[in-house]
Amino acid sequence: MKVALCQIDTILGKIDRNIVKISNYVDKAIYDKCDMVVFPELALSGYGLRDLVFDVALKSDDSFFDEVKQKSKDIDIVFGYVEEDGGYTYNSALYFSKGNMVYNYRKNFLPDYGMFEEGRYFASGDTIDTIETDFGKVTLFICEDSFHISAQDIAFQNNTDILIILSASPFWMDSKSIKPDLWKSVCSNFTQLSGSYAIFANRVGFEDGVGFFGNSFVMDTDGNIIKEAKMFKEEMLIVEFDERLVLKAKSKMPILKNEVARYAY
Repeated sequence: MKVALCQIDTILGKIDRNIVKISNYVDKAIYDKCDMVVFPELALSGYGLRDLVFDVALKSDDSFFDEVKQKSKDIDIVFGYVEEDGGYTYNSALYFSKGNMVYNYRKNFLPDYGMFEEGRYFASGDTIDTIETDFGKVTLFICEDSFHISAQDIAFQNNTDILIILSASPFWMDSKSIKPDLWKSVCSNFTQLSGSYAIFANRVGFEDGVGFFGNSFVMDTDGNIIKEAKMFKEEMLIVEFDERLVLKAKSKMPILKNEVARYAY
């Protein structure tokens, strides 16, 4: 499998301009013969929207996505956007494949601490599904979802092969830790215990003084980073890996099999 991670900067609230950037990167990924291209959380709109939320919100089947659907005949495409449904807005992600929108995921856990205030502007999703793709079983998380053991457990119980995490994670550090290392620790724990790959696509750029650090990566089933992008720099990172090795990893540590056997009684 050959995947392109596009850690892009977006213009806050300008979906018409951001979709052009997304489309251009999709074209590059197609030119480089990638199987999938992944963009960050809220890549279409920017993160700190506040009162702009309804101005940029779209329904998942909006004609605005027609060009992306067309391009997905050549490559699977994943990116974050603001969804509107029934008068509510959601921090969501779309998965396009074979000319169709095949999955719309709504972020379950909305951070509402420190600089975060998503709970004021978004409704939360209530399901975490795993979809069948040409590359195995894929589960989508959006940023904060990854830090909740309950969400990880659902992905684990669904026998996920590839966990895709879309993020708009800001940089911070103190005397004991640094934010990028936290992400690598979280993903390493999940991949080793589940026998899955992890794809982490994080944005770059600044909004109102908040800096997003990028450092996107793909992690293998042993918790090792195959390849990672630079910090704070917009780029398209291309990573190749053999998704067929998931079966070998799951058989080496058959934790899910043991759980099924235990709770079958």
